[in-house]
Amino acid sequence: MVGFKALVNDRLPSLETSFPGDPTFGDATATWNYLAQPQPVGVLAPRSAEDVQGIIRCAREAGVAQLAIRSGGHSFEGGSLGGKGGRAVVIDMVEMKDITIDSDRLTATIGGGTLFGDLTREAWNQAGLMVPGGYCVAVGVAGQVQCGGYGHYGRTFGNLTDRLVQVEMVLADGTVVIADEHTHSDLFWAIRGSGTGSFGVITRLTLRLSKAPAAPANFSIKYRMTEAATFAPIFTAMQGYCLNAPLKVNPMVVIWRGNLEILGCLASETPAERDAFIADMREKLPPATEYVMEPMDYLETMRQQGLEDTSAPFYPDLSDIRRERREHLRRMKIKAGFVPEPFTEEFIDALAAHAVAQPVDCVRVQILALDPNSGLPVDATAVKNRGCRWLMGMSSWVMLEDAGDITTMVKIGEDRDAWMHTAYEIFYPYTSGGYIGDDDLEEADHGRDLFDSYYGQHLPRLRDVKRKYDPDNVFHHKLSIPLD
Repeated sequence: MVGFKALVNDRLPSLETSFPGDPTFGDATATWNYLAQPQPVGVLAPRSAEDVQGIIRCAREAGVAQLAIRSGGHSFEGGSLGGKGGRAVVIDMVEMKDITIDSDRLTATIGGGTLFGDLTREAWNQAGLMVPGGYCVAVGVAGQVQCGGYGHYGRTFGNLTDRLVQVEMVLADGTVVIADEHTHSDLFWAIRGSGTGSFGVITRLTLRLSKAPAAPANFSIKYRMTEAATFAPIFTAMQGYCLNAPLKVNPMVVIWRGNLEILGCLASETPAERDAFIADMREKLPPATEYVMEPMDYLETMRQQGLEDTSAPFYPDLSDIRRERREHLRRMKIKAGFVPEPFTEEFIDALAAHAVAQPVDCVRVQILALDPNSGLPVDATAVKNRGCRWLMGMSSWVMLEDAGDITTMVKIGEDRDAWMHTAYEIFYPYTSGGYIGDDDLEEADHGRDLFDSYYGQHLPRLRDVKRKYDPDNVFHHKLSIPLD
């Protein structure tokens, strides 16, 4: 590593770098999740594609065996820092976050370190536009676009991956390429659905935008969980509503905080249309413990659900989001998978019995309704799961500031994990594979095939692309595409 550091200092003297022993190294490697604390051997923050080229060439010349790419830094398994047991040089894209909105072409061209919330804010403020994506607005767009990006307005507008138009990438040999449907189309196919960090560094990407809904609203309908006998019929009614709701209704069923809740957003264009959706929802769902329906502009729907209701409640506004370090350290575990068919009565009864025993804090199950008929054909991208009705996810988390100390935080987290793992096993027989955007190495437990779960029928083709563009496996971690 001494040779690599000397090369970088000589050839890229203005580059921001951080190595063990430097006063900046702690902050440069800091991450929010106690369970994902890899220790890379260096972090370098380029400001241009040329900087990235220089880093890669120095690394290859110095014999660096592993490069990792960090965008938003939200890999649950720490892959963007090299992963567990890794010894990576990290190319940190945090400085490359410029955003250009083209309102005539309905596109956004952004740097490889742009956060989803920043893109959301700029697209709306500049032109009243939007792009669909995941619920967590603090994630990096370049990472999420390689995984799927399912969330707020997904039934109406699809997923983030299908919005990718073009990428600029720096490959393992240091060359810069443009990948789209016509140029390096095999690479373009592979990065859309293969997870992060397998083929090269995305330095710039262009996404297709849509006009934001003109009269949206957020809704939340809660039912207190008291006993399985009441949970099951309410969940059944929620499922029936979700599967048959208009595509401008974007619901998610959530089990947490002692409630069975259905929440989401309406992509309505007029107040009359919005009122009709609301009336239909109230008619088809049972009387609720708590009912909230809030008309608001598009940006506020994103702020409220992305900051207040999910994983980043620390920021009052989308303009405040930033790369998380250790300021809100927590222990968090996540699991997720796709469900192709409606849930059976047997499943609902099993879930009901387990749900009423759910701890009232630090654990959450969410079941996002999808449109099984939307999106590109299954062979058009490397996304394994198409045509599914649900994306199921669950998490357990404990904030250090609430627990008071690391030991207590870990103990509470392990207790919550036990409940979550049992819940996952109830879902597992109904799933068609895991969601790589919520990376989880435990998917390989119980004799399951990790790569089949995430990549399935696409894995042989993904390996071919990997051997072509990164034959020495320079870009790798435990969930990256293997050569063999």
